[in-house]
Amino acid sequence: MAEITKFSLVYDAPEDRIAWDLEDTDGATTRLWLTQRFCRLMITAVLPMLSKPVAEDAPPERETTLQAWEQAAAMSDFGRTSGVRVTTATTAGLVGQVQMAPAGSGITFTFTFGQAQEKRVVSASGPAVRQTLAVMYRLHEEAGWPVDLWPAWVADPAAVAAAVGGEGRLN
Repeated sequence: MAEITKFSLVYDAPEDRIAWDLEDTDGATTRLWLTQRFCRLMITAVLPMLSKPVAEDAPPERETTLQAWEQAAAMSDFGRTSGVRVTTATTAGLVGQVQMAPAGSGITFTFTFGQAQEKRVVSASGPAVRQTLAVMYRLHEEAGWPVDLWPAWVADPAAVAAAVGGEGRLN
């Protein structure tokens, strides 16, 4: 399989699932179906992978503030690429498993899906992971799924960053 070069996410109300659509260098597309339960497990695993080390004597909100700044920065570049267009030739299947591994500032996701247990590997940069989290949060809201596991720096990074103050200092 060729390298995945683009991906996008959409909520499908009749399926009550999130579709993670992929496009590779050959133009082939794949639709990975993610259930609410699967999304919650995946998000719970991804969030700690984005953890920021802070000094022991730093205020407890420091990591939250750093996360909010990085989240806001990632979103400033969001939306400059059109979404993946699925066709009748798109391979599709329900994801049963994902393996995640840190890759620089990003994460490599290896999804196993469908009856044939096919695999697709998505290497996402740090900003792409953060953009994906923001989209998944919005899709959770759209679906009416619980948003209790989402940290404030994903739900509203601008509000968290603004709470620091206009001078960019940690209070």
